[in-house]
Amino acid sequence: MRKHKWFWTFAVVLLVALIGLAGGCAITASPEPSAAPEADTDTSSATVTVTPDETVSAFADDNLVGSDPVSGRSEEIDFSWEQLCLSSQYQVQIAKDPGFTMIVIDTGAFAPADPTSPGAYYPAGGRTASPSAIALWSTLEAGHTYYWRARVRQAATGQWLRSPWSEVKSFTVKSGLPASTPSYGLQPLYPSNTRTGCPVKPASFSWSPLKDTTRYKFILAKDAAMTLVVKEAVVTTTAYEYDGTLDYSSSYFWRVMALEPAPSDWSATFSFQTEAAPPPPAEPEKPEPTPPWVWVVIALGAILIIVTLVLIFKVRRR
Repeated sequence: MRKHKWFWTFAVVLLVALIGLAGGCAITASPEPSAAPEADTDTSSATVTVTPDETVSAFADDNLVGSDPVSGRSEEIDFSWEQLCLSSQYQVQIAKDPGFTMIVIDTGAFAPADPTSPGAYYPAGGRTASPSAIALWSTLEAGHTYYWRARVRQAATGQWLRSPWSEVKSFTVKSGLPASTPSYGLQPLYPSNTRTGCPVKPASFSWSPLKDTTRYKFILAKDAAMTLVVKEAVVTTTAYEYDGTLDYSSSYFWRVMALEPAPSDWSATFSFQTEAAPPPPAEPEKPEPTPPWVWVVIALGAILIIVTLVLIFKVRRR
């Protein structure tokens, strides 16, 4: 009887110890070196790190995520948190509200690449099959604030469990361009495709920027195959002005590509038509010849004046 009593006493003590140990575990995240500390409102915390935009990590309090100027979606977002009690799998959720009633991403049981330093990333765009990606492609829209949290789903021993959620953290995707684009890559802007009535001089061109690009290559040609090249130039800005004069009532084609730091594909080829030639200046009208009768009238008038003067002098002499 006494043996059973000691057995049950030991079992209760062991159970209480295990419950206390489990209750003392919480998901926490080690703050990044550049991140400023935030006010703790819960026993757990989490941080978000954005790469590769270095200006974002310098202002970690705002957690601003850059926006891709081509797709209008967010840039790559890195998430990290501390390991919890030798856990091997976690669950990450991203939502549009802090109450997580409008969940955008729910990974379910997710195994990070390194269980001892768990982390994951949200892709910037395009399909990806990386084991550390929590989504196949980007769906976070520009100009919105999102919230995320994480929790344990499996221990290293293989036991399935659900720990309390970590502290909710937020980040905001910066405002960007519309997500709808007619083509991928660089976007020619002016002159727009099939535009007519373009001036022959000056002929200006512009296109959308490509992130971190420092040099662009511009080509202007008279054919769609870009073999009859009119002008080829390398510029450091997203605009170019042709220093020559184009032909009147002619069709031209142009495109652009990034050169540095990494070359890109050619943009879509745009065409435009120049204005028609102005009409030649009108010749001045020649004055019509003076009719003969006018000269007769002038002569008669002159004779009449002369006769009148002669008569006046004769009358004074008398």
